[in-house]
This record gives sequence, C-alpha cells and structure tokens, in this order.
Amino acid sequence: MASPILITGARVHLRHPVPEDAPAFIALRERNLGFHAPWEPAPEDLSGVTGSTVQARTPADDFRRFLDDSSGDTNQRHLICDRATGEMVGQVSLGQIFRGPLCSAYMGYWADERHTRRGLMRDGVRLCIRRAFEQLGLHRVEANIIPRNTRSRQLARACGLRLEGFSPRYLRIAGRWEDHERWALTREAWERVESEICSGSESKSGEGGSNSGRAAMERSGYIRFNK
Repeated sequence: MASPILITGARVHLRHPVPEDAPAFIALRERNLGFHAPWEPAPEDLSGVTGSTVQARTPADDFRRFLDDSSGDTNQRHLICDRATGEMVGQVSLGQIFRGPLCSAYMGYWADERHTRRGLMRDGVRLCIRRAFEQLGLHRVEANIIPRNTRSRQLARACGLRLEGFSPRYLRIAGRWEDHERWALTREAWERVESEICSGSESKSGEGGSNSGRAAMERSGYIRFNK
C-alpha cells in the first residue's frame, strides 16, 4: 500500500516511501546507474575511507537508506509520482533540516531518465519547495550543484532558485572532490514569485493579464516559456 500523499500538484504528487516500493525503486535505480553515476558519491565517498576497499553500494542498499531516513526531524525524502499512473518518476529530498535562527534545509533530487524532458521533475521539485515553506515552516532551501550538470542547474533555475555562490572542492562525488554552485531560495522570494504569478493570472485585463503573469515568472527565473 502506498503511503499517504503529502502534497499534490496538477501532474505529480509527493509521498514518503513504504517497504512495498522496494521492487519499483530498485528497478528504477538499476536502469539509471549510468545516468546517475557522474553526480553521486561513490561507495568510498560515503564511507569516508580513502585508499581502502569498500563494498559496492547496491540499489537495494539505496532503498534501505532511503526508507529508514525518509521522515524525521532532520530529513524528509519524497518519491515524485505521476498522478495519472502512480509511477515513480524521481525523488526529491530535504536533508540536514536546521531549526532555530537558520531554519533551512539542503535539497537534492534525481530523475528517472525515461521521464526527463516532460516537466514532471520541475513540478515535483516545486511541490517540495512549497512543502518546505508551507508545511515544514522553513525559511530557506539550498541546492548544491556541480557546474557542468547543466540539467540540474536548469531545473534549479526553473524552480526559482538563484545562484548565490561557489564552493571549491565542496563534495566528493564519483571519487573526486568537485566544485559546486550554491543555488538557494528564501520564503520571501518564493512568496513574491507566487504573488506575482497569481496577480498576473487573475488580472481582469484579458490578454494583458496572461502576459503579466508570464513576465513575472520569467523575471523571477521561476519558469521559462518557449517562445
């Protein structure tokens, strides 16, 4: 049985994993090993051991870690599911959730390659951001992205995140220390974008209202429209 839906959009919804998700999750990870490998830690990266033999991490291991750490005070991990079919199309997580004066989280995501270029990941990441601010009461969400990961950078921009800075040799990924860009979004910036979108779409000026909403999203970087 699937876990309760946490938040839903027009085409996708987010939910936590349950044990019954194991076969579908493992199959997804297995068919995407090559697609994900350049952007993920290798086994020795996760262990913190350098120059020693470390047992390879399997998709089944990934699922156990994902399931065990999916819903807690410091981590919220979500499956992104197609509303029409229930199929997993990717995942998006909020990790290292800090309360108090920082009140923020780090966001990470990956997609099933066969569901890319459909806008479903964009929709899922936007839902996760909405959940971070509205349901979890966070103030800031940050994503760290390898500069050459063009798709991930485009997705962050399309979801309203802004490039804030650069961290040299920030994370060990695929066996090497990689530079990362810091992309982030605060609740105030997100609310401003949402307000501009709503005011543009609800305008009574007909076509001008639609154009106003489109301009607001493009100015903010929240979404890009095909010309």
